[in-house]
Amino acid sequence: MKKILAFIVCAMLSTGAANAQLGEVLGKVASATSGNGTLSALTGIISSKLIPTSQQILGTWTYQEPAVMFTSDNALKNAASAVAMKSVESKLQSYLTKVGITKGNMSITFKEDKTFTINRKGKTVRTGTYSLSGSEVTMKFKGRKNPCKVTPQLDNGSLIVVMDATKLKTFMQNVGANVSQLSTVVSLMKSMDGMKLGIRMSK
Repeated sequence: MKKILAFIVCAMLSTGAANAQLGEVLGKVASATSGNGTLSALTGIISSKLIPTSQQILGTWTYQEPAVMFTSDNALKNAASAVAMKSVESKLQSYLTKVGITKGNMSITFKEDKTFTINRKGKTVRTGTYSLSGSEVTMKFKGRKNPCKVTPQLDNGSLIVVMDATKLKTFMQNVGANVSQLSTVVSLMKSMDGMKLGIRMSK
């Protein structure tokens, strides 16, 4: 599906189609995929229907890939937003790879006693406590002053946690990553209303 969407976008841009036409296509894709409670194939639309319960979030979740989501489908109707989103996604993937966060080598375990553990390359790097309230999970890292509030989404067996740029920076610092290379991602994100960044994980 992603390849088909990419072909549609590239074809329309190469033929000089108007942004409004491209936006219409993206909007239809978003409506077709988000209406049935699943995430769009092009990007994610944050939905209250996808918030996990306190039981559903339990267990060990292993990193798969970066996630880019929007707070509404309005942004998908803007061609410039779609292009910027792909750029941000690419930059985020590059950043995560550089700091050693690759598929399968980082995991987060949420326990029933409201504690969590983050492992990287088989070693525990952070522990703390968490709470799920409304549409947010607040993660308080042991030995760190600033907690992280993230938006969780449960989609087809995957747990996605996203946040704004500032919170992403704090989150990455808390898992021991070098955040100096995040500046490019943050600058791209500033022009995108309603965009949130994060990670997709699976059990």
